[in-house]
Amino acid sequence: MSSQRLPFDIGIVGLGVAGTHQMSREAEETIRRCKQTFVIDSGAGVVHFLRRLCPKVTNLLTASIPGAPRRAIYRKIASIVVGAAMEEPPVCFAASGHPKVYCQPTTLIQRAALVLNLKTSVLAGVSSLDSLFVELDVDPGDQGLQVYDATDLVIRRRPLQTDVPCVIMQAPVVLQSRNAPGVPNLENLRILQNYLLEFYPAHHQAVIVISRTHPLLLSIKVTVPLGRLAHSLRQVAKSATVYIPPVRHREIEDNDLAKRFQVEAGGGAGKSGDVPRRPGRPPIGPPS
Repeated sequence: MSSQRLPFDIGIVGLGVAGTHQMSREAEETIRRCKQTFVIDSGAGVVHFLRRLCPKVTNLLTASIPGAPRRAIYRKIASIVVGAAMEEPPVCFAASGHPKVYCQPTTLIQRAALVLNLKTSVLAGVSSLDSLFVELDVDPGDQGLQVYDATDLVIRRRPLQTDVPCVIMQAPVVLQSRNAPGVPNLENLRILQNYLLEFYPAHHQAVIVISRTHPLLLSIKVTVPLGRLAHSLRQVAKSATVYIPPVRHREIEDNDLAKRFQVEAGGGAGKSGDVPRRPGRPPIGPPS
């Protein structure tokens, strides 16, 4: 198929976190229309499935050299994809999860494409954050949500709101700039733990979540006190995410607005475990 008939030279798609079972139809169609697909995904059967859609599939996990700086690895991946697009477009870059959620090669590919006058098209995928909402039954619309990269959190000393749910991404590899094999560095993990303890009590429970990467697998959820977080993170996969529930609920400050829009003073829909009740109607949902 001629590249002139397509609106992109590089299609960038997300495959979801559970193998190929979360791949969208638009992602699949993009892969079918490309002459070559580059993939970063270690899930069972992913590469085999993609080869049914695209005549040439290359797994770029081989670019992840142990001990190499992560930024160098990402630049190498981006250069391979962009180089192929220059020679014979269109090509596809398929990443595990969402291509714009903790996927630095996507950003590098987009920047290079802009300089080289290549067109890109980015399609969403199911990220680990999306899976976390389901695993923990969390609706970010209830109380808001704060999401931080673990390394960025500690080096910038970003303030945390203890009345808002908090998600810490890349926690096991905090302050780790290289693709280092083996267990995470305990001292780095303690730096993260100690910073969190400046805001939360040591007994406050956090949840370490690892979403399933195949429909036949089970997701992992481990509840630990923040005072033991460093040791717990050494025992889980490096893809783990940390969820910290709020310590308290923020009270309403503007009572006039709350009354005007019928927001309950006790927390309303934002209070975890609330079951909706309508005056004069039978109770609905599970018993409170």
